[in-house]
Amino acid sequence: MKKVTAMITGLLMLISVLSTAYASNYETEVERGVHFRSSPSTESYIYRMIPTGEDIHVIGKVNNYWLKIKAQDGKIGYISANSKFTTYNGSSRNVKESSKNTSGSKADAIIATAKSLIGQAEYNYGTRDHNRLILDCSSYTEYIFEKNGISLKWGTRYQKDAGKYVSKSNLRKGDLVFFSTSNSSEIGHVGIYISDGKFINILDKKQGSDVHIANLNSGFWESHYVTARRVID
Repeated sequence: MKKVTAMITGLLMLISVLSTAYASNYETEVERGVHFRSSPSTESYIYRMIPTGEDIHVIGKVNNYWLKIKAQDGKIGYISANSKFTTYNGSSRNVKESSKNTSGSKADAIIATAKSLIGQAEYNYGTRDHNRLILDCSSYTEYIFEKNGISLKWGTRYQKDAGKYVSKSNLRKGDLVFFSTSNSSEIGHVGIYISDGKFINILDKKQGSDVHIANLNSGFWESHYVTARRVID
């Protein structure tokens, strides 16, 4: 009987731990690289640097200086509570959740505009003719975002610094994705991330239309991916 009771107790504890782990919603985004520490002190051990764009779960605010958090790997520790580092606004259900809804609808509109140009826009390197829809990659993205109330400069050399950096593992629909067009890391092409590893861009005819959808994670695009930027608030 004691063995059965012990097994049941152990099982209940395991269920409790697992339910807590899976209940966590990684609702807060790191906006600037921040040290992930073992305790709320600048003298404590640093597990690692949490990079810009990584999502975390804020367990609670320790004081004006420290947040207790859970990282993606399940490790619990502490980071600075300075607002420059995260989107946390005083609640574990913070602004990121509501902003995702807003940014999601904006992203959907941007992607719809981008797709509407399939079979309509023509690619020509170095061209920015919005009236006749003769565009290069960056005038294509400029045109689409402008139609949705977001101003971008023409040229990948400008767009690669627009908004804020986002890691490939944290891409969201509507993010700008950048590629090199040679063996160097110099950026020469831009597209718009859709979801599920796909992005839309304009280039010379590849699939019957200059505007087409491609796979970010295979072939040429996988080997030439450089970075991404988030310009949707």
